[in-house]
Amino acid sequence: MFDSVPEKYVLLNRVLTLGQDDYWRHKLLQNIKPNDGDKILDACTGTGDLALKLATEFPKAKVYAMDFSPNMLSEAEKRADELGIKSIIFKETDCVNMDFDDDYFDYVTISFGFRNISYSKENLTRALREIHRVLKHEGRFVILETSQPKNMLIRKLFHIYARRIVPAIGVLISGKSKPYAYLGGSMVRFFNRDELEKKLISEGFQKEKIISFMFGGILLSVFKKINR
Repeated sequence: MFDSVPEKYVLLNRVLTLGQDDYWRHKLLQNIKPNDGDKILDACTGTGDLALKLATEFPKAKVYAMDFSPNMLSEAEKRADELGIKSIIFKETDCVNMDFDDDYFDYVTISFGFRNISYSKENLTRALREIHRVLKHEGRFVILETSQPKNMLIRKLFHIYARRIVPAIGVLISGKSKPYAYLGGSMVRFFNRDELEKKLISEGFQKEKIISFMFGGILLSVFKKINR
């Protein structure tokens, strides 16, 4: 589905978030502290927004960018070339079956892709177990994703925006309806803060911090791998 929209994806993200997605990714960078030589996997990298920032901010770390969509990954590589960033290692693969050794990464990051591995309980469980496997002991899993505002009125407005405005803007800019109808629907159905934390803990992660933006509509979550 996302193979059809890579050229407009970055623009749409800026429009749909009023430019805030770039700020939220910057806050993610401020909440991790990789050492020289650390390996970072940006899962569901899409067009590479976060991977590009990771490679620029932490030039002595080894950044991998992974996605299941070849067209999105190709766009990410193109953007890296245009910026003169040669250090990112791009991998086309699936979160439920990653071609990496056990205990390989110091960090796994994912920005606005966690919903895409959560379309079924089975897929989410498999993906989390793979992420747990490839992370080193006490490595960090860092998630930037939509959530559910606690305030009932704000949550209703958020759902109206997701169901009606997001698909309409998506069609207007990209000419494609299916990806953005899916996007809006997945935002409405996704975990709230407590559900997200409970799921991660059940799969061997320990909460370090959760920072909320947009009245809780966006969460930046940092979890540490522990032995199950």
